[in-house]
Amino acid sequence: MAPRQGLCSLECKMKTLIFFGATGNLFTQKIFPALSSLFYHYEIRDLALIALGRRFSKEGDYRRFLQKIHQREEKELLERVFYLPGDLENPEIPSKLSQLINKTGKEEAIFYLSLPPSLYNSALKTIEKTLSLSSPSTKKVALEKPFGSSEKDFEELEKALKKIFREEEIFYVDHYLGKATVQNLIILKAENLFIEKLLSRSFVKEVRIAVSEKEGVGERKKFYEETGAIKDVFQNHLLQLLTLLAIDIPPLCEEDRKECQRFLENVGQAKSHLLTEIQLPPPEAIYLGQYQNYQEEVENPHSQIETLVYLPLYISSERWQGVPFRMLTGKRMAERESFLEVVFHSHFPEDNLLRIEIQPEERIDLLIRVKTPGMGLYSSPTRLNFTYSGSFGANTPEAYEKIIYDLLAGDRTLFPDSTFIRHAWQIVDRLVSIIHKEGIKPHLYPVDTLTPGDFWISPPQITISRKTSHDYRE
Repeated sequence: MAPRQGLCSLECKMKTLIFFGATGNLFTQKIFPALSSLFYHYEIRDLALIALGRRFSKEGDYRRFLQKIHQREEKELLERVFYLPGDLENPEIPSKLSQLINKTGKEEAIFYLSLPPSLYNSALKTIEKTLSLSSPSTKKVALEKPFGSSEKDFEELEKALKKIFREEEIFYVDHYLGKATVQNLIILKAENLFIEKLLSRSFVKEVRIAVSEKEGVGERKKFYEETGAIKDVFQNHLLQLLTLLAIDIPPLCEEDRKECQRFLENVGQAKSHLLTEIQLPPPEAIYLGQYQNYQEEVENPHSQIETLVYLPLYISSERWQGVPFRMLTGKRMAERESFLEVVFHSHFPEDNLLRIEIQPEERIDLLIRVKTPGMGLYSSPTRLNFTYSGSFGANTPEAYEKIIYDLLAGDRTLFPDSTFIRHAWQIVDRLVSIIHKEGIKPHLYPVDTLTPGDFWISPPQITISRKTSHDYRE
């Protein structure tokens, strides 16, 4: 990755990032590597890091922990890491934290909540007390999804946030929006008029959106028992992807900064408005699943939490009336893959298909028919494809690199606003209400077996017991 000019070109002042949950997997596996890349490859050096956690008692032990995980020399960055041990309920934490902020510089303090949502209130109380003792010239807060557990819960969270921060200082993090292929949905539609016109009911038979994961809940047992697949992935990742694909989008802005800002604000407003047009399917079309051994894994033999959800959504707009958006997310699936597929009307059994793959590889494929070799006039399907690695090499930043870069710069473009989040929760609240009212229970499914393709025609009806994974389909 080629070095780039640092953030001093935007606003050169010392930034202190304060991470809550700095010994967890998210920080150590995603956020810290992104910070390292920004520090060394993008030359963003005016940084100091304060890490809060309970796992270590000494700063040196924490620094060695980070260095051991990443197995490379990061001495210059590690020297800027300050570790503060202790529990959020410890009344001494705000005082110690304010002293560290004063030590690293009071120009800008950015609080990053890499915590389960159930700890947000405690973290915000700590932040409020800290800021009463230390007054940086600029402050921000970033927090990871899910943002609450319902519309009402989100409103309470937003109220707590706005006691301390202004709207423009709050950054709701959905790392999917930092992925290059997801951002490319905007470019693909805005800069290719024929694609923008093709994405409508006149040409599209259905849309498929999937986030399929091989891993289970792992160490997030308590979190997942509180959340489930609907609130963990459907409420944010899947609805973000749906809106980016389905919104009406104008041609991309020119280089003028004000015009670009207006364009991006219009995109955000269009996404929020589209959520108000989403219609849920009848109860019989809602499919829930739970992978085998989940109850044993979370040590709850009566758990009815879904680890898989599949359902079609519909949009009551002229552009998309009648087109099903088939939404799927599940854990312990056969493959790790995330994608959008636009299935076009076709004269042949093999549909024309636009596939936008997010993982495992960021790529775009268009399935079309071409003439086969020979004298006859025959056709067969083939793929036209684009990959970021093939076209641009290794220059594409990772999702968290982009997210943190924009956070440092104060650019909220890729962060969902409160209106979008509120409308997304309204959809989820209606969905959860239907599930409870109709008594929809999750089907049991075997691990490492199902793929998204199993659901596009009709969801498989699982018949296995908890002791065997054979003969699992009716």
